Amino acid sequence: MGQVNVANFFPQSFLNENSLHHSLGEEFALGENGVMVFHWADFFETCDSVKEALENDPELMEDFKRREVGIAQLGQIPVWIKTREKVHQTSMHELYEKHIFNRTHVLGGVDPFGPIEISFISGTGPFKTMAITECFNKIIYRDFILINLLRGKLPRRDFRVRLKSKVLFEYGDDYAKAQLVNLEQLTTNGFLFSLDADKFQKEMANSQGLRIILDTTALKSALGKNLEELKAHFTQYAFNLMYSSSKNDSLNCKLSDFGIQSSFDFFKNKKVYLFIPYSKFEGVHVQVIQEFMDYTKGLVRDHYKDPFRKIQSA
Repeated sequence: MGQVNVANFFPQSFLNENSLHHSLGEEFALGENGVMVFHWADFFETCDSVKEALENDPELMEDFKRREVGIAQLGQIPVWIKTREKVHQTSMHELYEKHIFNRTHVLGGVDPFGPIEISFISGTGPFKTMAITECFNKIIYRDFILINLLRGKLPRRDFRVRLKSKVLFEYGDDYAKAQLVNLEQLTTNGFLFSLDADKFQKEMANSQGLRIILDTTALKSALGKNLEELKAHFTQYAFNLMYSSSKNDSLNCKLSDFGIQSSFDFFKNKKVYLFIPYSKFEGVHVQVIQEFMDYTKGLVRDHYKDPFRKIQSA
């Protein structure tokens, strides 16, 4: 039997052709150039669909087992971390596990983002100064999360879509300063933004008020379209899906309204992720976004039901 490819479970027109890794890592595009994508791990119902498919398809289970073996082999890679108190011996598996399951600290208070002495040779070195997060690989990190989602060891999420879009943040006295910020996700409950941690600390962290400027026209006009039509529709917004510079598109908020968390982006940059609930805003823009999320949730739910049902009955 050949290697299973979960890509075969979905219509090719919905797949992200630029995906580096198919099968369990698969996502499909809701717009060209990855402007909007959905991944099954980003919705608890589709997690259940994939888990059910695993239990009913031997080839898919074989792919899952291969990934499990790959993750388990991380335990055979020793790592030594030197702190002021001692040299800690651990493994790459433990580093991934501790970081993913407890994002605040790794190895008893060591900052995973800060510089630390690390060796992959022995407890006596040589040591290299780097952040623990620099040891992580994007594909391995993703597989670690996907496997533990399917094992039920990580909390499952409500529906969300990932975006490649930038919007304007205005801040400072009389909103005199402006910065382009990445709009990473639209979730059922709110926005997720990201920006460089240094820029955030130096330029934005002390602002009391913030103004988010975004355009929801593309989302409003997407309502009523099927998945095929949706992908064609978003093609015209490939690089400016929700960008606006019009003050009429402003949403005012306070920095204290945001949930703020540091993370990393696998390009060795420290980033700040900002989450703000829709409930902090009023107006037509938020209403449109919530309607769009409810609508696309229904499309995705139906899209995943039928292919998996066909597999199980084959």
